[in-house]
Amino acid sequence: MRKRSLWGVAAVAVVVAAGWFGVQSRGDDPAPRPVAGEEAPVVPGRLPPLGVMLPASEASGLAASHHYPGVFYWLRDGGPSKPDTPRDAIWAMRLGAGGVPEPVRDGEMFPSYAVAGATNHDWEALTVDDAGALWIGELGANDCKAQQRLLQVAEPDPSGFGAVEVVADYDLRFPDNPKPGCRTYNSEALLWLDGRLYVFAKTRGTPVYRVDLPPGARGTATLTRIGEFGEGVDNISAASVSEDRSRLMVLDHERLRVFTTDPTAVGDDFLAGAAASAPTGTARFEAPGGASVEGGTFVPGGHDIAFVAEDRHLYYAHPQSYGEPPAVPGGTPATTPGFSPPQGTPPPATSEDWDDPALDLLPTLTPGADDVG
Repeated sequence: MRKRSLWGVAAVAVVVAAGWFGVQSRGDDPAPRPVAGEEAPVVPGRLPPLGVMLPASEASGLAASHHYPGVFYWLRDGGPSKPDTPRDAIWAMRLGAGGVPEPVRDGEMFPSYAVAGATNHDWEALTVDDAGALWIGELGANDCKAQQRLLQVAEPDPSGFGAVEVVADYDLRFPDNPKPGCRTYNSEALLWLDGRLYVFAKTRGTPVYRVDLPPGARGTATLTRIGEFGEGVDNISAASVSEDRSRLMVLDHERLRVFTTDPTAVGDDFLAGAAASAPTGTARFEAPGGASVEGGTFVPGGHDIAFVAEDRHLYYAHPQSYGEPPAVPGGTPATTPGFSPPQGTPPPATSEDWDDPALDLLPTLTPGADDVG
């Protein structure tokens, strides 16, 4: 080993220190991460995780209660099931200002409520209907064989301890997977809109399907493809519409995209119109080793968005985080432009995108056109 003089060592140390200071002073400094009890910071385009973490892994769905202000429900799509971290259950949390978690039940931050008589094979999504009932999407299906289902359960009393019952149970099959003999699409996003459920296939371009339920509380649902988002909006794992119907958000584990929507459009037309436009807001989730966000929903009363991740992280986005004006009292944006569908196409996929390569062969349909069958 070649020896160095003390002056040489000192010179190297000065250079290293200067380089470190230069890196720390650049515009791409790590986003500030809040500690427990702090509101989510606003870092345009970036979403650092909150300081509070969920008690169980594999969170994969999030929905806001219609009846209990500030309460949100989430579920798990896998992971170990123990008495204190059950898998066949709905979980609750309460969020205060800026995403700060608050106690829900007797000081408990994240209580759970068993779903009686149901087994969680792969619960991927959660949404809430007009009456406040919860819908569980058992939608994971990478092997073309898994039975995909929709379960309706009554909303639990957040302060109670009882189990919730399955009210309705429907099978579903996708009609148009190009893989021979395959009647499934892996999916993680479920949305209730204007009296119907919609499912987003987790593949390239994100095809969107309307769900038509059969009469009664059992049977097989019919899926009709109404359009797709197209190149660059791939592998969507959650979707939500704002309470004022002027925004639709989708996310793909790593990135959030928000679309400006026509609040007067209904059902198929609402979603097809959003899919035909470019996102008006974007942000990236930040976590050591990469994010794993699979649940998200707009916070009632405005355009804030809450998220849960499989690695137990919580995220919270203010409108400024994804490129919109800050909210004003009452939950509306500081400026509310009239609806004008943005022109152009979504940004192309990057090398950071990932997809299901075996499920990429769907033809692109004209947004808004109904498929037969």
